[in-house]
Amino acid sequence: MLIGLTGSFGSGKSTVSEMFRELGATVVSADELVHEFLGSREVKEKIRETFGGGVFRGPELDRKELAKRIFASESLRRRLEQILHPLVYEKIKEFQARNPEKMIIAEIPLLFETGKHKDFDFVILVACPEDLAIKRLEKRGFTRYEALERLRAQIPLEEKMKHADFIVDNSGSVDETKRQVKKIWDKLKGTGGA
Repeated sequence: MLIGLTGSFGSGKSTVSEMFRELGATVVSADELVHEFLGSREVKEKIRETFGGGVFRGPELDRKELAKRIFASESLRRRLEQILHPLVYEKIKEFQARNPEKMIIAEIPLLFETGKHKDFDFVILVACPEDLAIKRLEKRGFTRYEALERLRAQIPLEEKMKHADFIVDNSGSVDETKRQVKKIWDKLKGTGGA
């Protein structure tokens, strides 16, 4: 079974993914896959062709500079997504094909934005109010402006809620979130997941 887990920037997707992992889910992180791809020669070549040498320091990709540019320009962001998203989804599909008996949770920040949510058996949305997401992001070193810029680049939470099969409200205590995760996990297992 393939389950998509998504949420807005700063909602706590990784924390919730880890809770599912502790319950026995096999978790695949799109962010980790992207990190790997950004280190590969062929992806770096495509990025150099698209963005020019200004996003590199010598042979290495300057990820901060790349992030600055893509969040300042929607068209550049789309171009980077066109390079990376097909690779990410291909990897997830390969992983599922190798592990057909497992319950796989794919943590994908832009699941709804790519329109790929329809390819998953179920979608779990991690939600929290925007002001709380911004506070969390500021703790991680983002400025308020950077946090808002990234949040504005995503589909609004209300819209995502309409398309999710399950919603985890991650605005309370860790224990409250864990209880919700356990409830969803039990339901998923009841639908025939491993």
